[in-house]
Amino acid sequence: MTNFDVVILAAGKGTRMKDNLVKPLHKVAGLTMFEHVLAAAKKLKPNNIIAVQSNEVDYSKFGVKTAIQSQQKGSAHALLAAMPQVTSERVLVLNADMPMITSSTIEQLLINNEALLAGNLENPYGYGRVFALDGKVNRIVEEKDATPKERRTSLVNAGVYLFNTQRIKEQLKNVQNSNSQGEYYLTDATKNLSVVTVQDSNEILGANDQIQLSHLAKLMRQRINNNIMLSGVTMIDPQTTYIDADVIIEPGTAILPNTVIEGPSKIGHNSIIGPNAHIRPNTQLSNNVHIGNFVEVKNSTIGPYSQVGHLSYVGDATIGAGTNIGAGTIFVNYDGKNKNHTNVGDRVFIGSNSKLIAPINISDEAITAAGSTIVQDIPKHAMGIARARQENKLNFWDRMEHEDFTKKD
Repeated sequence: MTNFDVVILAAGKGTRMKDNLVKPLHKVAGLTMFEHVLAAAKKLKPNNIIAVQSNEVDYSKFGVKTAIQSQQKGSAHALLAAMPQVTSERVLVLNADMPMITSSTIEQLLINNEALLAGNLENPYGYGRVFALDGKVNRIVEEKDATPKERRTSLVNAGVYLFNTQRIKEQLKNVQNSNSQGEYYLTDATKNLSVVTVQDSNEILGANDQIQLSHLAKLMRQRINNNIMLSGVTMIDPQTTYIDADVIIEPGTAILPNTVIEGPSKIGHNSIIGPNAHIRPNTQLSNNVHIGNFVEVKNSTIGPYSQVGHLSYVGDATIGAGTNIGAGTIFVNYDGKNKNHTNVGDRVFIGSNSKLIAPINISDEAITAAGSTIVQDIPKHAMGIARARQENKLNFWDRMEHEDFTKKD
């Protein structure tokens, strides 16, 4: 399986998305579609990865080589742009809008010298149909060029190919654009390639509009949640649990309903998250942490055995071990220009409805009185109190206008 390069076709603009973002950079479960495909390719350790891009985006920021396809004239035209950088004996062609593709499926292609990935779809509309003979490609017919009988075929071309480099270089010279689209198709160079049929047809689905993108996101969430549960994590209601692809959750943790966990974040062993919790990017939760109802945590590290019970926001903070964050506590991290950091030590007790105005340091075993707005550091073993002193106005009831609701019908 060694000695191959990968070319990812990523120059599609995605006009049917009807927004300002090129299609491969739309996100599915926290990562762009391009990143999902790239991750699957990297697991197989190719010699080179080349992204074919338009003039509108630069994929080199993802650590790959790039080739420019200034005009989108079809898949063969796109591969031709990358070929000067292909140096290995074989070249694997992937599509940047197929985030469900897995490295194990790609491995099945690499067993062959040359191959094409196909799949059976219940609704094959829009896909080229594959007609095979003795396990080899006989012909491929695009949707717009197919007869009604040919369109009834459910075996479709995934647009994923493994070519012998020298052969495809010669083939690309002869590809014609005599089709309804006037484009240069790689399918014209697939005669006699081995047909590898994917076991899970969801892997070959792409996204050409927002509806298809949403469907892919749902499928990806199901895959992520299933893998997490199989690893030993309890998930009370997977249908209402949204976890990004780059989140790490260790065994023994329980995820309660209506919880969103965004990556890159990590949750340690035996923690409890939710219900109705929102874990935002760059959050690190140690073992045995409890994040309760309607709690939001962002860009923060929380030590073992600490808990943020409910109705609190923790942003840009480091919290030690065995610390309790009372209900309604707000880490006030934004001053209108900068995000500031709060440090909270071990075994600290933050009283309910406290406001911690960053930047601030609260030392080990310190306390804040409930309802305080803390603007200064609190030393070890001290209690910070920052609230107006209560004053009771006696006999005030009769001086205040009010309505007696007990006398209403």
